[in-house]
Order: sequence, then structure tokens, then C-alpha cells
Amino acid sequence: LLPAIVLGLSGCSSYIPGSGPKRQSVIGQATVYLKDGSPKAQLGYALVAVNAAVVSRLHSRDQPPLFRQRFLSMPAAEPTIGPGDTLTIEIFEAHAGGLFIPQDAASRPGNFVQLQPQQVDSSGHISVPYAGSIIAAGRTPLDLAATIRGRLKDRALDPQVIVTVSQHNANDVSVLGDVNAATRFQIQPGGERLLSALARAGGPKSPDYETMIKIQRNGQSETALLSEIASNPRQDIQLQPGDVIYVSRQPRYFSAVGATAQTTTLSQLDRRFSFQDYNLTLNDALARAGGLQDDRANPLGVFLYREERSATLRDIGLKVPATLGDTVPTIYMVDLSAPAGLFYCNQIWMRNRDTIYVSNAPATDIQKFISSVLPDRKRDV
Repeated sequence: LLPAIVLGLSGCSSYIPGSGPKRQSVIGQATVYLKDGSPKAQLGYALVAVNAAVVSRLHSRDQPPLFRQRFLSMPAAEPTIGPGDTLTIEIFEAHAGGLFIPQDAASRPGNFVQLQPQQVDSSGHISVPYAGSIIAAGRTPLDLAATIRGRLKDRALDPQVIVTVSQHNANDVSVLGDVNAATRFQIQPGGERLLSALARAGGPKSPDYETMIKIQRNGQSETALLSEIASNPRQDIQLQPGDVIYVSRQPRYFSAVGATAQTTTLSQLDRRFSFQDYNLTLNDALARAGGLQDDRANPLGVFLYREERSATLRDIGLKVPATLGDTVPTIYMVDLSAPAGLFYCNQIWMRNRDTIYVSNAPATDIQKFISSVLPDRKRDV
């Protein structure tokens, strides 16, 4: 019977059920196979047998999104006057009888006059009696006061001017999205940093390792992971007037297919798993998928599929043609029958959208073929 089974397997292997390609199929169809540091031929998809040398050079930790230099180099914002702001202007003179103070000083308290509050128009101008139309937008209250004083000094008696922004409308920052309380506020003198703005909005609803922060500024946008912002003080950037902060939840996932023990559980089957942590190793991911299924899995055939950086593949010994670009479809093959296999898995970091595939053991195909050609005695009964 055994020779017949072997012939049957060779001729009918395509009809034997399975959850994916066999280990030998993955190896045989790779045009580059890095084993013991010996790259061969040209690259279709890269196959890398994981060993101590590969693990030591495998820079597989995700590089989370970070704010770039153009946002990091912005200094603390000094709030300036803008269109829509409401200003209060007070003009002091040295003594009575000047341009604004009547000769009879006893007829009014103090030696100053307070002009009616006025709003900066859409072109950024205000109007001051005897000083005319003055550009106010983009200037600080002290700068604007000095300009008004310069225009009045030849007409008033040693004038002194105080400008106060009684209502801010132009220096606001908005925080919205996946936060507990969306808000809009004015940047205070001395500046405002990103984390303090998130605190004003009640903080994010999701964990920091799943929370993305997008800042829109002057028609440009930058995105960074909140956990990176919290751990790197340089990423806690200074906000600028008009910034819009959008907070979103973006969990990272990996898939586990093939002969994993997760298929034997009684719970609802889902082969897509959330990281649920800042970082996750291949060992952690296999454990989350239930490990290998004892009666099906081939411990020699544990594969990690991903788009790998060309620079990383060159670093571990593959000759990657420059024409392939920055990333290459890559399969890492781990031998879990070796005692060191689990140690290697514990040093390989998972990335978003990675796929783990565990192939069936060869004996599984024999069992499937036998069950397909021999009669089912229970059914006959």
C-alpha cells in the first residue's frame, strides 16, 4: 500500500486540502535564498533563513511616524494681532490742554482717553483719530502702540499709548478627533506645546501606542505617534497660530494563517490580531495566535511575510539590485525544531500588516490522502 500512497501523493498533491503552500514550495520558488550567508541568483522575492547572524543585523523594529525638522525648528509663538481681534487703545498725555485731554482737567478723571473698542478688519487695519489707518495684523500690541505714538507725537502732549487685545479671534488652535473634549483656545504669551494642548482637550480616548497626531499648518500636515511624542521631548513641538490638531486611533495589526493552534479554539475565529502594545516580537505574535498546532504544524516551516527595506536586506548579506526600489517582498523562515528558534523569534520585531504562515507537516498530507482513498467505516455502517 505504501508505494501506491507515494505515487498517489506525487500525482494528486494538488487535490490534497491545505491552508497554504508547502515549505518546499516556498523554498523551491524563491529566486534568492539566503542560507548560511550565501545569496544566489537574481531577486524575485527574498527568502531568508533566520539564524544568529541574520538576527544580529535585522533592523526590523518599526520606525514610527515622527514630526520632521520643519515643524521641530519652529520657535515658541509670540501671539500677534490678526484680523478679527478686538483692540482697546488708551492714549495718555503729559497734562491737560492737549489733543485728547481738555484744558479743564477737573472736568474728567485722569490724563488719558480710552478709544472705543474696534475690531481689526479683514485687511488687517484699524483706524485711530488723528493717526489715520494703521496696519495692525501681524504685529504685537507693543509694536502697534509705538507706531500710534509716533504718529501722534507732533500733535499730542508727549503721548503714551497702551494697546490691549480685549478679544482674541486670530491666534486660536483647534484640537479635535479622538479626544475626550474637543476644544479651541488661544495661544498664550510664551507659547503652547502640543502635549499641553492635548491636555486641554481631555487627552486621547485610545492608548498612546494606537494614537496618531496630525497637525495641519499653513497648508501642510505632519503626523506622529503619540507614544513617540511623549517619550521624545523634541517631538513635543511648539504650536503656531491657526494650527489644527487632529487625533485619530490607528491600531496596528498582523495576520496568522496556516497551522496555528488558534484554529482549535471555541471562540469566534479571527486571524487578524491587534498589537495591543507599543511593540511586539514574533514570539509574542505566535503566542497570541495560539502557537503551533501539534497535529498539523511543521516546526521547520514557520514563515514571516513582509515588505522589507532593501537596505536591511543588503545589511544581512543579500545582493539587492538597485532597480527594485526601497522595499522588497521578503519571507523570513524560522526553524522552531531547533532550541534556538524561539530565541530568534524573541529578537524579531513585528511590523504593521506582517503575516505569519505556518505550513503543514508532510505527514499531514499522507493522513489526508489515506482518509480520501480508504472507505469511511462509520459512514458505511
